[in-house]
Amino acid sequence: MHRALRFTTEAKSQLAQIEQDPSLKGVLKQVHKALGYLQANTEHPSLNTHEFLSLSTKEFKVFEAYVQNNTPGAYRIFWRYGPDETGAKKKRIPVITVFAIVEHS
Repeated sequence: MHRALRFTTEAKSQLAQIEQDPSLKGVLKQVHKALGYLQANTEHPSLNTHEFLSLSTKEFKVFEAYVQNNTPGAYRIFWRYGPDETGAKKKRIPVITVFAIVEHS
């Protein structure tokens, strides 16, 4: 199922920093690829998606998806399902909210 991506202010800022840093050109390409996978299939094998328990709450689960693997300082995307939106003709639009795009420490 194809989902719309929504970014928190923090995630937008983090993505902008990656976009503006010429030394992160390769990372940016990998981030865009991972975001595309996330939109199309949250369980895509290369994302290694799993719940991030320390950020999950009773209201919603937070997930971690890999941008990179087996790389020092590998980037990760933290996200959750929803809140979904309503489009034209009251059609439900499934949404993924991206909280953060950060280096794994």
